[in-house]
Amino acid sequence: MSRKLRILCSHINCDYEVIYNGFSWVSDGRRPYVIIRKKAGSKYISTYRPFSSALKKSIETKPNCIICRYSSFIAFGKKLDFTLICRAEITGENTVEFSLKAENETGYDIQAVYFPAPFNSKNKGKVSYHVDAMRQGFLMPDGYKENFLSTFGFAHYLRRINTGDCYMPVWGRVCDGNGFSAIVETPYDACMFSSFGRHASFVNSVHWMSSLGKLSYERKIRFTFHSEKCDYNTIAKDFRNYLIEKGKLKTIDDKIKENENIKKLIGCPVLHHKIFSTIQPASKFYDKNSTNQKLYASFEKRAVQMQELKKAGLEKLYIHTDGWGALGYDNLHPYILPPCKEAGGWEGMKALSDTCRSLGYIFALHDQYRDYYYASKYFDMDKAVMKIDSSHPYCSTWDGGEHTFLCASQALEFVKKTYTELEEHGVDVQGAYLDVFSVVNGDECFNPKHKITREESIKHRASCFEYLNKKGLIMSSEEPASQLIDSICLVHHGPFTLRPQENGAAVGIPVPLLSLVYHDCVMIPWDWWNNWGIPKGEKGELYCAMHAGMPYLHCFGEENFKIGKDNRSADIELLDEHSLKDELNRIKPLTELQEKLYNKEMVRHEFLDGKRVQRTIYSDGTTVTADFQKGTWTIGSLNND
Repeated sequence: MSRKLRILCSHINCDYEVIYNGFSWVSDGRRPYVIIRKKAGSKYISTYRPFSSALKKSIETKPNCIICRYSSFIAFGKKLDFTLICRAEITGENTVEFSLKAENETGYDIQAVYFPAPFNSKNKGKVSYHVDAMRQGFLMPDGYKENFLSTFGFAHYLRRINTGDCYMPVWGRVCDGNGFSAIVETPYDACMFSSFGRHASFVNSVHWMSSLGKLSYERKIRFTFHSEKCDYNTIAKDFRNYLIEKGKLKTIDDKIKENENIKKLIGCPVLHHKIFSTIQPASKFYDKNSTNQKLYASFEKRAVQMQELKKAGLEKLYIHTDGWGALGYDNLHPYILPPCKEAGGWEGMKALSDTCRSLGYIFALHDQYRDYYYASKYFDMDKAVMKIDSSHPYCSTWDGGEHTFLCASQALEFVKKTYTELEEHGVDVQGAYLDVFSVVNGDECFNPKHKITREESIKHRASCFEYLNKKGLIMSSEEPASQLIDSICLVHHGPFTLRPQENGAAVGIPVPLLSLVYHDCVMIPWDWWNNWGIPKGEKGELYCAMHAGMPYLHCFGEENFKIGKDNRSADIELLDEHSLKDELNRIKPLTELQEKLYNKEMVRHEFLDGKRVQRTIYSDGTTVTADFQKGTWTIGSLNND
């Protein structure tokens, strides 16, 4: 099929060499393995076996295709029945598909498989780096030493695809203009698993998790190889073109056709505010020697503050409302009605929603249908996620204390109940943020009454968004992982990878990989609280401009304060008149830029002067240049720059 592309393989240890246009990519880093599982009492135990330990190995060579088989693995004192079939096939002029499947799965023996080994350049290059889709994205040059402890940690940590650990099912590698992208075509039961390779490199491949106890179906990765002028922009555009090819790229304009109310977000800043918080004794944030409950503002007070913002000249606003339920933020989910009595109850919440509508502001609610609190009056463990050993997940981190996870198949029932009651009480909800749905992995469930795969879990979450979207609500969720990006038009943020994530140092060199794929598909606010997701020492406003994003409005004057053991924003009193005017003047050019570019593709990102001056280029020729040394940004034109 391609004279430029060849594949070689050693079936003994499943090592490959891919040669494209004379440039060689070879297996490197962690080698393929299978994790074998056995039930021991009520629990499961597991053990690791490299492919090389299989007693039977064979290789079959066909035109443009190599098939390796591995069987007769020994574990827990017995020889197992299954056979792993690994296929590498040239599928185009510069594409190779690697696939994995199992035959003769007679039980829950296969917990996970790692295949293929990572690829790296055979020879050391002058400019070589890994391209990673963790959060917005980063580059990891060979030998990079900054924030190395985080890099080391990622080489020993499974990062689930389609989560905050890996927004998109793609990674890549570049060496002196040669490169490849690797697109995980079956991402729902997959994790990125990185390691260190030759040339002091950071390399990557995929750890395939079992689905409902078995490998079940064929797993696939598409590699696309390049031989000239490849860089991280190329990797991003490979994935965008793949989405277009598969009919899976849904733009903001497409979403507006389905729900005209999404237009209201164009040129709109975002306000994040809280009403009420209660930290339960079981929460990790609880402090017996401190305040564990706080009323930030009544619904009535917030309505007055919204009127003051309008008087100050703010024409548009999206209002993300936390802590409106009976016990406030992160309590009692998945059903948190009636509204907080301390803040004014049904009457107060209705009045706030009516005020927002009259001002032309979007009143939206922070909501949650995954965390399933024991304190909920509708708690029923039979509706919770059940694991393979019939136990249930447990967490007590958040304010509401002890909880498990609601099976996604049960979520829509609670969504309908909540929003029907809000409507019956006249609360004019214009938007809904369904927390964590977009950024955590699908939850497989072994309960025989509602048994679902991780992929089916994501589809059930999508049905919740679809139900509310059809009612005209503007749909949002936490972060822009690709698994549900077609179901939402707005996220809370799309940050970079830092350690720590709040006001921390960047991992690798931050690049807008996500925005290069999805800028015209989802709206992303920037510059949230306490520099969360913005590299330490840099201004979030500059990233907001480069990404033509929605600015967060910082209109409250108090410093952060502590509730329980947790530092949080105060969100109580508005800024004084002069400071508020300055804040509105700050966000105005950002909202104008977002209005101009919200539906334009980000076609390229460039470093103009080391890492301190960066430029993004959009499909209409607009450029945005950010100077992180001077703390300034400018708009230009590709023809004039």
